[in-house]
Amino acid sequence: MRYTAVTHIPSIAIKQGVVPEGAQITIAIPTYKRAHLLRETLESCLAQQTNCPFAIMVVDNNPERECETEQLLREYKAIPNLFYYKNTENVGMTGNWNKLFELSQTNFVVMLHDDDLINPSYIEKIYDVLKLYKYNVNAIYVQHFLFTHISEISIQESNKNYRVIPLKPFDYIFGVFSTISGVCFNKKVAVKLNGFDDTHYPLMDYMFSYSITKETKVLKIVGVPLLMYRCDENVSSTAENTFKLIDEYKKTTDIILLDYPFYKKLYPSFFKYLIKKNVIEEQKRVFNTQDPRLDEKYNEITKSITPYDKIVYLFWRILRKVNFFSKRLYQKRI
Repeated sequence: MRYTAVTHIPSIAIKQGVVPEGAQITIAIPTYKRAHLLRETLESCLAQQTNCPFAIMVVDNNPERECETEQLLREYKAIPNLFYYKNTENVGMTGNWNKLFELSQTNFVVMLHDDDLINPSYIEKIYDVLKLYKYNVNAIYVQHFLFTHISEISIQESNKNYRVIPLKPFDYIFGVFSTISGVCFNKKVAVKLNGFDDTHYPLMDYMFSYSITKETKVLKIVGVPLLMYRCDENVSSTAENTFKLIDEYKKTTDIILLDYPFYKKLYPSFFKYLIKKNVIEEQKRVFNTQDPRLDEKYNEITKSITPYDKIVYLFWRILRKVNFFSKRLYQKRI
């Protein structure tokens, strides 16, 4: 459900917070029946080590009243900068993501999945980047590391300066598999794009990232992981969705390649060799998906690779390294 459609469906303000004076950022958390994980996410937001003002907002896609999530949020009623909304009907995952842009009251919106965590220095570093660019930024992406249980997390802040590099539409030819969790979006730009589009499922986040990058002024913080991304079994980890993911990557890349016709004839070999294999490998590694169909598909792809594919793949590897190395020419240290 696109942004313009979802705004016609009311959301109830269960807890109406107050945006702190001068706040530019809202950490916006879409949730649906995962109160046990949401608590950890909220605690990571409240543990921010900063004097920079920000708001926190939870948007619940479960219309049921007195649910476990609503009971959990009562424990946080004393937090003045916390907002809690409940949609009057289930608007789907994409619709709830778009609700974040409708309901937030600040210029920038950080989407944070309800099972992920942010580094205690997240807000401080995002503000540093916004100030450096005089708030003239459309999106700020961050590095992440994977975890399955909170006990695995050990935050060790580096004394080294972190860096900011630009992201360009051309980067998405190489499969920039960045999660949108932890990304700081310019609200006006997100609304201008009409939010996320579920017709690109399960790559609506990838396509939205590509679209917002075409708006320019999109950055990525590297050198320090600011997001802890939870790897757990979910709908994305099934074999069916893995195959759907591969198909959608192909469709998405075909759209991107319309702007880069020189690479269009070479890309199928790269896609076969890297994208198809990598998607399956990542699904098995990250989600520990055990399904013989994935192994069968992987073997089928491997056997179909020709010497020509390998040569083209080598070209793409070199091109990709050159592309990302060139970003160092434009990086800024903070």
